[in-house]
Amino acid sequence: MGAESSADSVRSVTRALGLLTLFDEDHPLHSLRDLLDRTELPKTTVLRLIQTLEQCGYLHTRPDGRFCPGPALIPLSRAVDLVWRLPMLADGLMESLRERTRETVNLYVVEGLSRVCVVQKQGPLHVRYVVPIGVSLPLWAGASGKVLLADRPREFVEAVLRAAGKGEDFGAGLAVELERVRAAGFGASHGEREVGASSVAAPIRDGKRGTVAAITISGPTSRFTPDRVEEFAALLKEAVGQMALSLSALTEGDSSGVLWHGRAAAR
Repeated sequence: MGAESSADSVRSVTRALGLLTLFDEDHPLHSLRDLLDRTELPKTTVLRLIQTLEQCGYLHTRPDGRFCPGPALIPLSRAVDLVWRLPMLADGLMESLRERTRETVNLYVVEGLSRVCVVQKQGPLHVRYVVPIGVSLPLWAGASGKVLLADRPREFVEAVLRAAGKGEDFGAGLAVELERVRAAGFGASHGEREVGASSVAAPIRDGKRGTVAAITISGPTSRFTPDRVEEFAALLKEAVGQMALSLSALTEGDSSGVLWHGRAAAR
């Protein structure tokens, strides 16, 4: 591709994104005239952008001729919720858990076939366990990984194991552990990913979406006695119950369970 063609492609993408950003909470619908006036682009250019965005599902034409964001943006909005809205909702609860347990508290979400920590409240004690934020970690190991896997489709679990090079015996053992997590409502691990580190995790659920994240309490194995594990599990269940209520309030009136820029969005 020549320099001129490359520049044209970048300009087209920039214009398409600029057109999409005209849609927001206060302006969910636009007529063709609105788009022409606000972009100040030639009509032929705007029509071409609309056609391309519609073909990709990012824009939709309503029966009245006006345009609205298309269904292809829904998965993106869900990702935005997980990365931005969910951590904000969880922040206060995570801080409370840190103060009550004096251990590190993490919020994990699924990314591809792995999990990543998106928020961390480090424990106040000198000897503590921390993980790097944003770094991919295995779903098949650790309390949070199992909690995130527990209600995923079997095909997804199998894909995770294939990617990790795990055999049938490991998969059978993991299936038993996932069933235990589903029955107990929480997961616990000791030295699975790193010797000397333990964790207890519980799922954050959001209506039809099921488990959208996991809150985890982590620390040195020496402090995670059976009694403490039970105590941490009870605190986590209380916290994720409150989170479920907060998420339910945000999606009230939305049968799809999907948030879209702060208001419910239909599938």
